[in-house]
Amino acid sequence: MVMPSKLQAQLCPENIGFENGNFKNWKIYTGTSNFSGVNLTEVSSAVLGRHTLQNNKTALDQYGQFQIVPKSGGNYIVKVGNNGTGAQGEGISYLINVPANRSEFTLTYQYAVVFEDPNHPKEEQPRFIARVKDVETGKYIPCASFEYIATSTLPGFKKSKSSSTVIYKEWTPVTINLSGYQGKQLLLEFITGDCTLGGHFGYAYVDVNNLCGDLIIGNTYCKSSEELNVSGPSGFQTYDWYNGDRTIKYGTGQTVKIKPTPPDGTVIVLDVVPFTGYGCPSTLSAVVMAVDYQLQLLPKNTICQGTLIDLTSDDYVLNRNADFSYFAYEDKDLSIPITGMIKINENKTYYIKATNYKGCESVSSVDISIFDIANITIKNPPQACYNQTVDLSNDDIYVGDLTDVTKGYFTDAAATKTLANPTRINVSGRYYTKLSNDLGCSKILAVDVIVNTKPILKITNPKAVCYPETVDISALNNFTGSDKDLKYQFYYDAAFNQIIPDATKIDRSGTYYIKATNVLGCAVTDKISVVVFDLPVLVTKDPSPVCYPSTIDITEQSLYTGTTIGVTYSYYTDSNLSNKITLPSQIATTGAYFVKITNANGCFVSAKINVTINPLPTIVLNQPNSIFDYDYIDLTSADIVKGSKGYVKARYYEDASLTKQLADPTKINKSGVYYISLESDKGCSISAPLVVTVLPAPKIVVPTAFTPQKSTNNLLYPFFTSIQKLISFKVYNKWGILVYQTGSMVSTGWDGQFNSKMHPMETFSWFAEGIDVLGGKFQSKGKTILIL
Repeated sequence: MVMPSKLQAQLCPENIGFENGNFKNWKIYTGTSNFSGVNLTEVSSAVLGRHTLQNNKTALDQYGQFQIVPKSGGNYIVKVGNNGTGAQGEGISYLINVPANRSEFTLTYQYAVVFEDPNHPKEEQPRFIARVKDVETGKYIPCASFEYIATSTLPGFKKSKSSSTVIYKEWTPVTINLSGYQGKQLLLEFITGDCTLGGHFGYAYVDVNNLCGDLIIGNTYCKSSEELNVSGPSGFQTYDWYNGDRTIKYGTGQTVKIKPTPPDGTVIVLDVVPFTGYGCPSTLSAVVMAVDYQLQLLPKNTICQGTLIDLTSDDYVLNRNADFSYFAYEDKDLSIPITGMIKINENKTYYIKATNYKGCESVSSVDISIFDIANITIKNPPQACYNQTVDLSNDDIYVGDLTDVTKGYFTDAAATKTLANPTRINVSGRYYTKLSNDLGCSKILAVDVIVNTKPILKITNPKAVCYPETVDISALNNFTGSDKDLKYQFYYDAAFNQIIPDATKIDRSGTYYIKATNVLGCAVTDKISVVVFDLPVLVTKDPSPVCYPSTIDITEQSLYTGTTIGVTYSYYTDSNLSNKITLPSQIATTGAYFVKITNANGCFVSAKINVTINPLPTIVLNQPNSIFDYDYIDLTSADIVKGSKGYVKARYYEDASLTKQLADPTKINKSGVYYISLESDKGCSISAPLVVTVLPAPKIVVPTAFTPQKSTNNLLYPFFTSIQKLISFKVYNKWGILVYQTGSMVSTGWDGQFNSKMHPMETFSWFAEGIDVLGGKFQSKGKTILIL
């Protein structure tokens, strides 16, 4: 490919732009800043922090926030000085031998400056000096020497946003006109100095262009070009472009485009005016010249990968011209230069630029290809598990044509240590395959093999449970200590064929099997034991009902015939088994009770047992009225048990032990205590005593004879049986005359006298009336004989 030519200057002296990445051909100085200037002494090498090469194109200055490597510059710049204080001074210099055949010679540099501005007198301020000395005369060239002293009035300076005392100037290009110094030695110097009082800093960044040429460049062009791009020197305030007789003004600015291209031999005039105090006004001129040169290159070359080639050698430049210099680049924009030999590791197009000292250039390209073997790449094989191996001989991991390519396998990058088992690699690491073909080309490819370690699977058997409770064998606490990324599957069999559909509800004791797979797909297996204890069998029988106040013993083992033996019993009043019975052997209340049995494994069941305590009948015995012995009491009378309840049958007994049943309870005429028993429909009975009072029949008995004058039986008075009150006791003589009466049962009786005279012996009649003990009236009469 041939690109349109453009005009530039020729190369400057070696490494004047620091593109070697070092200070080759430069001298280094350190010193102090004082009232007489900056006093410097040469040192053998750059001082750390005071002469600093930098190539980080994204780094920014901490005060001005501009790029420390300018976009329009080279790959390296130098920072002269630092932000330390102490009245330090630094300098660098380069001895230029101006070519003897160059009547016009320019040098362009860029600088950026950062100062503290303490507002001291001028001679005390931080400063930056850029100057050129004629070595032969020892004098500095006036229009090429500048001193920048810290002051906010300097053209182009700004105040820092991060420090109110700091001013800075971003990258600024300056072109120095060294025309007329052909064959001479010129010393280029860059110097920085701190505040002379030692309290404020000053430093600068410097980049020197690698191209040095005429004051006006671009006036020489290729004949095929349709326009002319001309540029003047940098660092001036104004630029005005004219033709030779100034009848045509081409434009203003450092660079102008003239279209169409002026005829060969046309004179171009440029008026430049510098910034005040920084140069001299000048009028420059150049003659337009057409050059008929187009670079011709070997269009294509195929080589082995890794071969070192010189793209500017005669192997590639087919029409070399002694008036031209040749430069190689990696890109079509010619922004990535190639210095010296280049190692070829990929198919790529490179660009060669031919330029003469007038700046005429022609660009062409060459395609460099590597043999097919170089296009072969390798991809890392899939990661293997701990129980797998990797085969490096497998063609599937190679991308490209392997025809007529042989492979060797090694453990080192130099391919000197043979790999013993390339088809069965079981250890992670970086290995190397060396590809070779019959043309002598070879290539070593690195491949990373990963053989993952065995996943860590730790099993903790779950706690035993009682049926019907289930076990969750998928619970994470069963795998404490295992790798966190494992996914688990559960199986019934050791062959891992029968998957468990729900591992959260295992209801049978046994051994189950686990396959654990990590995120890499590596699996490990193990087993887990589950214990589900059987429940004990509880068989209950309700106890027979009893009558109050009898109790029921629900601990009686006969109630649990058929129950699992060897279990522990406990008894409760509620189905929740929360209220324990204190005396289960003496249940006195009808109701539902609950029995819990627990086996040796802690498994338990419960059941209900019904207890019936039948109530006794309510017995109420009403005392019968007392009777006389000529009458009867009927114990079966409803009045006797009136008020009793809950009975269906009554029985009558002579004794408290209820063993002697009365033959006829309807005819009781004997005093005593009798016993009546009432029985419910449930067979529950209750008895109570009944006192029966049978009194002797009431009587008033009077002696049939009495002897009032003898020592015995001397008074006549009635004797009473079952009489509680005497109404009257009257005695009549044979003539019916009342001879004695009394109404007192405690009377001493009749003494046989009537009107104070003893009655003669005769028969008397008596009449008695009283109230018996039952409240009835009782009368009696009779005769008695008074014996003297």
